[in-house]
Amino acid sequence: MRVAIFTDTFIPQVNGVARTVGRLAEALACRDIPCLVLSPDTGLQGKYPFEFNFSPGFDLPVYHECKLALPSYPGICKLMEQFRPDVVHLVTEFSMGLCGLKYSSSYRIPTVASYHTNFPEYLSYYRLAFLTNWVWKYMRWFHNQCLINYCPSEATLKQLEKKGIRSLDIWGRGIDTALFNPGKRDFLFGDRVGAAGKTLLLYVGRVAPEKDLDILMESLRILNAANRDVHLVITGDGPQADVLRREAPPNVTFTGYLHGEELAAVYASCDIFVFPSTTETYGNVVLEAMASGLPVVGAYSGGVKENLVNRFNGLTCRPRNPGDMAAAVLELIENKGLRSLLASQARSYTLTKSWESVFNKLIEGYCRAIAGGNKLISA
Repeated sequence: MRVAIFTDTFIPQVNGVARTVGRLAEALACRDIPCLVLSPDTGLQGKYPFEFNFSPGFDLPVYHECKLALPSYPGICKLMEQFRPDVVHLVTEFSMGLCGLKYSSSYRIPTVASYHTNFPEYLSYYRLAFLTNWVWKYMRWFHNQCLINYCPSEATLKQLEKKGIRSLDIWGRGIDTALFNPGKRDFLFGDRVGAAGKTLLLYVGRVAPEKDLDILMESLRILNAANRDVHLVITGDGPQADVLRREAPPNVTFTGYLHGEELAAVYASCDIFVFPSTTETYGNVVLEAMASGLPVVGAYSGGVKENLVNRFNGLTCRPRNPGDMAAAVLELIENKGLRSLLASQARSYTLTKSWESVFNKLIEGYCRAIAGGNKLISA
């Protein structure tokens, strides 16, 4: 089996899609499955066990962490002729994904796609809601040409089903419980952010309107008005970061993007993970927080519902309800026994989330697509 992956985001870019695709490429290589990743130029350097090919590209105007590629279709065809893929995996629906779809359709290569980002839902956050129906029409056209369409969560699958997208299946996510581990706690972290003795709340993710951070900041104001000793750590960056830095109260620390051991240490050094986003297709950071031994207080919406179980590994809130979020945080501050129980159960829950089984299922799907695609081609 030979796999070509078309994506508009790839490592070392900092987002859940890029990191998942990077893990996938490594997992295929570990199984001696030749893999070629085609993406915009992300600046990746060094030796890797998989092949990659970059196209020129430019930053998206409102999403600078991702690029829009300008691939040369004749060049891609020549590259594919040399690589000779058995299956094409389309990770994103724009530029590179569209190029991959044109190639696989033209040369009748079995094709699967995965849905990672709720772009249609993002539009309202950028005053572009009038485009929503058109974007869903495009998504239907794109995905319904693929043999399998993978979703990261049951909630996302149901959403796509309602929108008329067919051949849906679940491709979940795993977690590296060795990296994200309560043992990475830095007991001096609170001192360094000026929050010694305070309850440390943590948000990790893109700092952007679609993450509903206005709800998180309003929740913090409610907690501050109640004279609670809390301190919020925001780890990430994005278009809303400058505004939040200017407007945030003194008990907020912005770390910017962190990676690897630094990121793991921040997770393990905080007390409660707060996640207001209602637009997630999965929410990788929720699993990272749980693996680090943090109870999660999150909006019960979208892909977050895949892992957040109320009063088992965290507390759920009504979507976009700052009062609910503040009340849940307050309960965990006042009830340390509950907080400890939820933290322990959150960690135990993630120990069942193996990347190995996640990738094995996807590779089985590739085999089904190849078998099904070959039958269609021979017919």
